[in-house]
Amino acid sequence: MYHGSTLDSFLQKKENTLMKKIPFLFIVMAVLLIGVSAALPVKQASAESFSFCGASGGTGGKKYTDSQTQGLTVTEVRVWHGSRIDAIQFVYKNKQGGKIEGTKHGGNGGTLSTFMLQPGETIVKISGKHGTVIDSMQLWTSNGRTTQSWGGSGGSVEYTYSAPPGSSIFGLFGRAGTNIDALGVILLTK
Repeated sequence: MYHGSTLDSFLQKKENTLMKKIPFLFIVMAVLLIGVSAALPVKQASAESFSFCGASGGTGGKKYTDSQTQGLTVTEVRVWHGSRIDAIQFVYKNKQGGKIEGTKHGGNGGTLSTFMLQPGETIVKISGKHGTVIDSMQLWTSNGRTTQSWGGSGGSVEYTYSAPPGSSIFGLFGRAGTNIDALGVILLTK
């Protein structure tokens, strides 16, 4: 048992020992916190954004809009056509390489033409002619490739949608019934 100054001396020694250990404890805690935070996964904000441009064409049919799902890449465009554009469908690839078919917009007529994109290639321009429906369309890619002009020779109004630098055409929106009545583009900016 301690009395008076002996107790004070004992407590002073314990306090000095503890005070010497506090900086060491702070360093250990800081290292542990840094190690734990470095091991935690960091969710990065997506740099992808979508915007709409257009639409051109008539007022028939019902509204349609392709999905704006981040992390997808356009791999192919399917166009059904005859004397006009009957239907359109975009096909995508996810990050795991799986194929995702977008919704087919339009009717069941026309001859199918499929345009396959090369790895890393994007659609940068769509143009054609329209009246009350989309009569024709043509695609341009980032690799300088151009499709044939699909559809017919009708339509008195020309339309063109070009993606600005850093963007690409990711999908379409507009109006469709038995044909593509109107179309605009969904732009993806990364």
